Amino acid sequence: MYKSPPPTYHASPLFTLSPTQQLAEKVVVVGMEAFFEGWLQRQEELLQELLDARSRPEPDAHLRQLVNRALDHYKSYYKEKARLADRDVLLVYSPAWLTLHERTFLWVAGFRPSLVFRLLGAVVAPEQGEAAIEELEAEAAVEERRVTGEMARLQEAMAMPQVLGLVRRSGAARNGENRADEDPVVGPLLRSLRSLLQCADKLRVGVVKRLAEILRPAQMVDFLVAASDLHFRIRAWGLRTQPPPPGPAAS
Repeated sequence: MYKSPPPTYHASPLFTLSPTQQLAEKVVVVGMEAFFEGWLQRQEELLQELLDARSRPEPDAHLRQLVNRALDHYKSYYKEKARLADRDVLLVYSPAWLTLHERTFLWVAGFRPSLVFRLLGAVVAPEQGEAAIEELEAEAAVEERRVTGEMARLQEAMAMPQVLGLVRRSGAARNGENRADEDPVVGPLLRSLRSLLQCADKLRVGVVKRLAEILRPAQMVDFLVAASDLHFRIRAWGLRTQPPPPGPAAS
């Protein structure tokens, strides 16, 4: 059983929060950590189902149903992440429910779409559909570069001293006292971060969905097993190397 790290709280660095605001944000983070713990447990169950299906002959119809359940499971994470982004998009870009090691692999708060094709090449040798996969990879690469460029532009804008000051003064919005989205400078940046997250998640989901349409069900099972295994290996390493949470301050 893969365990989540002890609850950790990391206030978003762009904000200076009051104790009340910190408590409100911590409640949100703990709620997401609880969701993610349950999500990981279900992920383990699905991985075992995939492994069982791969170990014996199964009709394509059964494999296809299993693949669809696995994909729906991933979609549930994206839906929960989108709900959190509507409330506090900066928390999504600095996810405290992931280990520090996992966060080093993030691209726009998730995996890089190009990782799909590197992983695919290592575990699946498609007898057919190679041209379709190459076309999908090329299309995904173009969109990934576009999103990367937009993310770089937003990071540059957020790092401007005058913007940092405005964002910090908008910290009350994290506790519902004001709406940072209504600020003429900060608001457009936060909305752009949400929009960019939506684009990145749409690309991630779309690539895997189209891949499922190209590959045979048995090949897709192999791919999902490899993807889950990689995810759990990265997380396990992160848990082993995660620094302990800070203890109470000495009096």
